[in-house]
Amino acid sequence: MHEDLDHRISTRSICVPSPSVDVKYNFNISFAENVNRAIKNERIKFKQPKIKDYKHPEYYKDPVDYSHQIIMALREAYAGAYNIKTVQVPLDIALTNAAQNHSCKMIACKEFTHQSACTGSPKSRLSDQVGAWGSCLHGYSENIAINTSATVESAIEWAIFSMMYDDQACCRNGHRENFLKCTYDDTWRMGFGFQKGKFNFGGGRIYETWFLSWDFAKIGRTSGCTWEQGKGTKSCPDDPMAEFQAVKLTGQNNCRQLKVNWSVKNKKDIRDFELFIRQDGKVFKSAGKVSFDQKNRNYSSTLGVQGKKAEVYVKANLKKGSFVNSGLHSFDLTRCKEVDDPNPSKDNSKRDDKGRVADKNPPEKGPEDQDSDAMVVVPNPARSEIQLKNVPYGSTYAIFSTDGRLYMLGNYTGKIRLTYLRPGNYVVVVNGKGIQFVKL
Repeated sequence: MHEDLDHRISTRSICVPSPSVDVKYNFNISFAENVNRAIKNERIKFKQPKIKDYKHPEYYKDPVDYSHQIIMALREAYAGAYNIKTVQVPLDIALTNAAQNHSCKMIACKEFTHQSACTGSPKSRLSDQVGAWGSCLHGYSENIAINTSATVESAIEWAIFSMMYDDQACCRNGHRENFLKCTYDDTWRMGFGFQKGKFNFGGGRIYETWFLSWDFAKIGRTSGCTWEQGKGTKSCPDDPMAEFQAVKLTGQNNCRQLKVNWSVKNKKDIRDFELFIRQDGKVFKSAGKVSFDQKNRNYSSTLGVQGKKAEVYVKANLKKGSFVNSGLHSFDLTRCKEVDDPNPSKDNSKRDDKGRVADKNPPEKGPEDQDSDAMVVVPNPARSEIQLKNVPYGSTYAIFSTDGRLYMLGNYTGKIRLTYLRPGNYVVVVNGKGIQFVKL
């Protein structure tokens, strides 16, 4: 479903061609393999060799982050071939709350629908979160799906594939068009909600079912509105999500082993833990599971390692099939220590009044070009994203909290989304140089 400010309902905003024949999901191969097979067929069918291979996300924090990264990766795959100018549509907590409320409300109302007297409408749900239609909210698109997958990850994958490549008979490819819209620009935001509950499919078939909601919305104005603010998920159970409090890596046995220690809170819904490791930039692989014990708050596991660098995160698998991942932690195997702590209060590097790390042996500069190539964060403070001035495209960046915890790691592509950083002070580091910024 899509609605513009002039109140016309439309699902026909096509820039990427849609398949005329539906493709069924193959559960015997991975999601990425399914997508790339479909893309290969579309290159031939649409005579468009510029459609790129889909690249699956390597690390993600939780189901919202996972769903968002998949959709953005799909937009990236089609962007060059069909002139999708704005690939990245940032997450917004207000829209995620609206989508989450809808997923929960559909379960409570025993309905699977975009709108009804019980669930309300997309416009009303979004307006409740961000402000009035016509002023704060200027447009929206919504996709919803249900399926009976065991885990939320597999539910997200199956649903997105079906809406991308198996949507003709159902919905004339309207879901696909909402995901791949070329009209999304930097005024659009996205949210995702998920909840598991019983659903009656008819004929006495009542199953535990994932209810999934994707909301895209266009910002009208921000003054007096509540974009990027969380008004809560009043339609959902008030169950605190499991949360990692600390993850620490320690080298052992001449750094041929890596001991991982972690602690958690809000742990009642945890089923077990699973560790993932990537060595020297290769793919992440499962390093085994650790049983959960309600009596324990602290856990540890020892991993065999080799190479120069290891990256590790811990996944908490929840009883209903959801999950939450720890932050991504890096370990320098050549020095047998965690990544250098960029915390200004703990390191001995001199910093200027903007928090930049001063070079211990800086090259001499004339007065006219002093600091002309220094890294700069804009805006600072920031709400949803930052840009790094004087940083080459593709550079590796890391974002740390002021107590030295690694929160984000990636390659710079012009913007860094801050959706899942809590408000506070952080340090972004590129090529050994860091600068502080504030997340509002």
